Amino acid sequence: MPTELIPQAVPQTGLAKGLSLPLSAYMENYPEQLAIQAAMMRLEHDCMARFGFDYSPEPPNTVSPSYDDTNMARRYGITDRELAAEHGYGLGDEKLPAPSFPALSDAEVVVFSGKVAMRPGAADAPATYRGTAVPKGGCQGESLDKLGARIDTSLASRLDHESADRSQQAPEVQKVIRDWSACMAAEGYTVDSPYNAYKLTPLGGGSADEVTVALADIDCKQQVDLVAVWFRTETALQNQLVEQNQLALKDVRDRVSAAVKKAADVVGR
Repeated sequence: MPTELIPQAVPQTGLAKGLSLPLSAYMENYPEQLAIQAAMMRLEHDCMARFGFDYSPEPPNTVSPSYDDTNMARRYGITDRELAAEHGYGLGDEKLPAPSFPALSDAEVVVFSGKVAMRPGAADAPATYRGTAVPKGGCQGESLDKLGARIDTSLASRLDHESADRSQQAPEVQKVIRDWSACMAAEGYTVDSPYNAYKLTPLGGGSADEVTVALADIDCKQQVDLVAVWFRTETALQNQLVEQNQLALKDVRDRVSAAVKKAADVVGR
């Protein structure tokens, strides 16, 4: 994965430049996901080889739109004027190739997954394949266990979603959204929320009309200081949530860090 395609931990441009929410520190971020995925592919390849299969998937060719689930660059709608001037509400990733996945034979599915099929609820496969014991959960399960990567990482994201919802209801945020909406109305656009602004140009695709709306959206955010006001409010909420869930958040963070370290050892051997 070219490093220039990996999202920055903290936005480097636009109205969200330099901003990072407290819960971001406890999330499994995109580079960590890539590291664990690379190690998983190595371990799965080695495991499948024990059963006589050449399992060699290509590295992922899709890119996450954000560094982590806070999606800081677009948390309060679009904020990067330079990107908007070129792509409107798009991400600039329209030319990236579609993801590809290796086709597995029935026998490979059994060894890879420990199931008779690659679908939710599929029955367990026989415990052996040609006389060799299949790991519990197949090669995929074995690889997860070796990395210690069976981790429920959803807590920080759930709390993050909670703070996003609660912050929208805060009086100061409601006011700045109304101010932004009034600014947009002065530009000729009727829209009640930054999250709905993209709907003003339903065709999308970075058209001239879409770019015009996107630039007005960002300029109005800057005029009323929407990003700064909303960020201050949500930061305070997230600090409370972190304090209330400190032990659980730290436990997940430590387990993810340990899995990433094991992943680095696997890839580097």
